[in-house]
Amino acid sequence: MEPPTRPSPADPLDTRPPAFSPGEAADIAERIFGLTGSTSPLDSERDQNFRFTSDAQRSFLLKISNGADDPAVLEMQTQAMLHIAHQDPGLPVMQPLTTLEGGYHGEVEGAGGDKQLVRLFTFVPGRAVDTVELSPSARRGFGSMVARMGLALRGFFHPAGGYRILWDLKHTPQLRPLLEAVPGGRRYLVEQVLERFEERVRTVLPSLRAQLIHNDLTLDNVLLDDVQRVTGIVDFGDLTHTAVICDLAIALVSLTWHTSDPLEASRQVINGYTSISLIEEGEADVLADLVLARLAALVLIANWRVIRYPENAAYITANQEIAWRLLEHFDSLTWPKVQACMRAACLRAPESSDPGPRPSIEELLERRRRALGPALSPLSYQTPLHLLRGDGSHVFDHEGNAYLDAYNNVPVAGHCHPRVVAAIAEQSSALNTNTRYLHESVVELAERLVATMPPGLDTVMFFNSGSEANDIAWRLATAYTGRAGGIVTAHAYHGVTTATAALSPEEWGDSERAPYIATIPAPDGYRGPHRREEQGGAGRYATHFDEAVATLESRGFRPAALFADSLFTSDGIFAPPATYLQELVRRVRRAGCLFVADEVQCGFGRSGSHLWSFQAAGVAPDFVTLGKPMGNGHPVAAVVTRAEIAERFASHSDVFSTFGGNPVACRAALAVLDVLEQEGLQDRARVVGRHLRSSLETVMKRHRSIGDVRGAGLLIGVDLVHDRGTRRPTPRLAHALTNRMKERGVLVGSTGPDGNVLKIRPPLVLTTHEADVISQTLDACLDELEAAAPGEGFESCPAGEP
Repeated sequence: MEPPTRPSPADPLDTRPPAFSPGEAADIAERIFGLTGSTSPLDSERDQNFRFTSDAQRSFLLKISNGADDPAVLEMQTQAMLHIAHQDPGLPVMQPLTTLEGGYHGEVEGAGGDKQLVRLFTFVPGRAVDTVELSPSARRGFGSMVARMGLALRGFFHPAGGYRILWDLKHTPQLRPLLEAVPGGRRYLVEQVLERFEERVRTVLPSLRAQLIHNDLTLDNVLLDDVQRVTGIVDFGDLTHTAVICDLAIALVSLTWHTSDPLEASRQVINGYTSISLIEEGEADVLADLVLARLAALVLIANWRVIRYPENAAYITANQEIAWRLLEHFDSLTWPKVQACMRAACLRAPESSDPGPRPSIEELLERRRRALGPALSPLSYQTPLHLLRGDGSHVFDHEGNAYLDAYNNVPVAGHCHPRVVAAIAEQSSALNTNTRYLHESVVELAERLVATMPPGLDTVMFFNSGSEANDIAWRLATAYTGRAGGIVTAHAYHGVTTATAALSPEEWGDSERAPYIATIPAPDGYRGPHRREEQGGAGRYATHFDEAVATLESRGFRPAALFADSLFTSDGIFAPPATYLQELVRRVRRAGCLFVADEVQCGFGRSGSHLWSFQAAGVAPDFVTLGKPMGNGHPVAAVVTRAEIAERFASHSDVFSTFGGNPVACRAALAVLDVLEQEGLQDRARVVGRHLRSSLETVMKRHRSIGDVRGAGLLIGVDLVHDRGTRRPTPRLAHALTNRMKERGVLVGSTGPDGNVLKIRPPLVLTTHEADVISQTLDACLDELEAAAPGEGFESCPAGEP
């Protein structure tokens, strides 16, 4: 039976929905479909839906369509459901039932006299779970369902498929007039999305694969069972002909509502999708922008419609605030990062949904003990972490538990940043060799590093680790000066080679203090001999350099180099006034000594004020050593020095490292520099670091066991004490806190001579929300420890006491 034909008088979104009572709906079901029973209303935006329970206790969905709906479009939706059932019977799509007259539609007259079409469908099992966070496997299952839906509709065509509907993402630019209904404080977010769409998507979309798609595969329209498997797919009211990838974009928005890590949730959904259907590169490029467009459509259309139909405000605005929060979250991550992460997930090979049995923690520990022996540094935390992957600021263990990583400074751009991953993969697939062959990436990286340095630092040598970089700096310094003595701070760490271990008091055993190394106190303005509240205390720390020179000379050595980490990470994390480093370097020069700025732990924008932490003091080192975060996890390091120093060394020797500066490593490091610049991570370290320090200082007001909060950017130390009067350190509390915070999903470490300083150094992609998670978790763990061990030095401040 052909559906009735008549022109659609208006857009259904701009037309009042039907308003039949449950009793009237039951009468309609009996008159048109010959079934008797009762009805109960269900939510709908522009139609009217009822659950109809027949006298035989069978359930159906009764849908009374908006009077503005084109009958041809409704017929298209019906035929699409029948087509899907034929193509993929395993997809649990509701099925249309025929009327007493043999067709799939009936007609009723609304209160205003307009004609409205009525349909009846099978009632699929399951429930909507739009307020519940799905498990990773459920997200992958949802993603695979979206891909299957696209495949099932691939061969379906209907002449009504080109009708105009605002929920079709290709019409996003037409939403601009609705900006007038958006409050001014948030309008800029939507304006940015619309501008990105015009710039990146509008002209590209017509070139992408297109067909009829469901266009609303969300947790409102996909029902799940108790173990979060898809059991029902309903509501084909937004079915339209548009880009295939839009179905995935719309699903991603819904599945990231209630998760602490929307990008990880997106990755899981995309992984499920790609296990069924490949995503083309052009589709991957615009997926994130389509997600943003969907969010913009949600808030714009809701704002506009609630003004016109306030009686339906609860339904119209149900997800509006969540959409705003997700837009704000993506904005805080930066649009380019969101785009890069989603693109990488689209083009990455799908993960196995069944990785097979994994060894237990105990089994792995025993295997590690046998294979690696006792000399390797012990595992972190009392209950070791078995980590499988990382993403952004988080790492994930073998059970899928997420941990906010506030400890590891190597992934400066965030764990597995897609741009770095792509750079490594692309270069690995082309060539990897050594620096005895010409390669543009090696030269480009050297040039870009030199461009960030003070004048005169014009020569770069590449290695694999910070230890190697410091080792070579030591060799070059001793060769250039003809001297053999070194000076370091009292608890410094500069590496694991024989030479750098001698420069690392943190690692010294009872008999490992080399006579040619002297130490100076770190500029500890909290607990050291010169306090920051004293006038000129920082300058007095610099005078200890002269004492170290005298000590060396008394042993028969003259100083070749001073090694210093400008934020004194291993000494307890200090950010002294610029006058300290300025005066220290002045004395270094006067002694005929060279200055090595070790940026291995504190460089690459971590201080927030400069790319290299020594730059805050306006000094010019003779060497800058780089490592750890340089490749965001890929081994690469460098020494930057003056040409005259390198030339003197080259007159009698040379330096070569087989893997140092290989093309893959250099491409990784170049990608890191790009991400730092283009995502504004140095500025983020400054802003988020300031926020985090302020939050931690608020926690300090509640707990006497916190004596000091200090640092710069996203390198922060929390000094734990037995009491604030004596400032006596409490490493036992630091140990308890790092383990307690780990159990609550936040990873921090400890540092300092006594091991009592919490070391907080997260990836620079950290958000203010994640910063608050760190401080709130510290606060909660201190509360727990204080309650569990009263009188043990874990003490809170009485109300009102500073």
